Amino acid sequence: MSADSQILDVAIVGAGPAGIGLAITLQHVGAARVGLLESRTVGASFLRWPGETRFITPSFYGNPFGLVDLNAITPTTSPADLLGEQHPSGPHYAEYLRALATHHKLHIAENCAVTALVLRADGLFNVLTSRGPVLARRVVWATGEFHHPDHARFPGADLCQHYAEVPSFAALAGPERIVIGGFESALDAACHLVAAGHTVRVLAPRPTWLLPDEGDPSVILTPHTRSRIETALTTGRLELIDGARITRVEPTLSATDSTPGFLITAEDGRTWRTAQPPINATGFRKGGGARQIEPLFAWDPETGFPLITTDDESTLTPGLFLVGPHVRHDKIIFCFIYKFRQRFAVVARALAGRLALDAAPLEELRAKGFFLDDLSCCLATCEC
Repeated sequence: MSADSQILDVAIVGAGPAGIGLAITLQHVGAARVGLLESRTVGASFLRWPGETRFITPSFYGNPFGLVDLNAITPTTSPADLLGEQHPSGPHYAEYLRALATHHKLHIAENCAVTALVLRADGLFNVLTSRGPVLARRVVWATGEFHHPDHARFPGADLCQHYAEVPSFAALAGPERIVIGGFESALDAACHLVAAGHTVRVLAPRPTWLLPDEGDPSVILTPHTRSRIETALTTGRLELIDGARITRVEPTLSATDSTPGFLITAEDGRTWRTAQPPINATGFRKGGGARQIEPLFAWDPETGFPLITTDDESTLTPGLFLVGPHVRHDKIIFCFIYKFRQRFAVVARALAGRLALDAAPLEELRAKGFFLDDLSCCLATCEC
């Protein structure tokens, strides 16, 4: 092989829905030398979900009628059709990803952890991995955020058990549990704990469970979660406390029985004691896996997310692109699969231009909701 043929046109770091979805989209423009580098295995984040966790976005096979499954990463597939589930589990969704990777004959190097990324003077990227170096003309970072829980949200957060580190809520000890957080992960944990027989107290900074005053699903609870909260409340074993902005968690001894426990303190001075480590469901490190190559991105000081161009390219490092849940454009959040999949074609179009490939075939994705480059419609709200 010539030296040139050993250079990837595009190296995609991460083989989750973002990485696999983009790799398949690049096939539309005829990109041949595309490789995915995955530190674990295809769909690794989903394989690590708590045993009870399910998708909050529903899957439904409406593809023949122009309504693509919300959890699909290509417009011609449906997790609901493949898996037979409306709210897939993590391991089952990983099956869907692996089926796509096999069907599209994607080139994936598993157990290939990227340790560093260097832009050389000749414009090529040297991707250093646990299996040796890889040269690429362009790099797409698609590492997600589930493997990067935020253990520094408040002092003592490291004493808690993060949502992403719970194998199963039913297996957790103690009759009473405290969950810190007020969004999807926190309420999901609470509902599963109640279903397992625990008495649960949720400490949230604001009452997200009330009717929302805005429509973006990225910042309000889904109807699926709201209905589960209502069911959990009927048991009498769920208490929702708002205005509880936690400032610290510290180990302590119970005043009654001198057994080890934890003291949780809120900004307004309220405190709670618990014998078991609190569940930290305050989210993941801002920027997720992109923090691994932090110097190659400029960072928004307000949101903590990478600054990117209208093509989702690093503003600091030409040729480095971002896909997945940490894509942000001003106030527009692309955290759900059905949101960030709309940007695959945008990145593919930019890459096609750099590689002298025809981007015209990507236009067929626009009518199917897989090509969003006009963000003016994203801030619209429901009329009623």
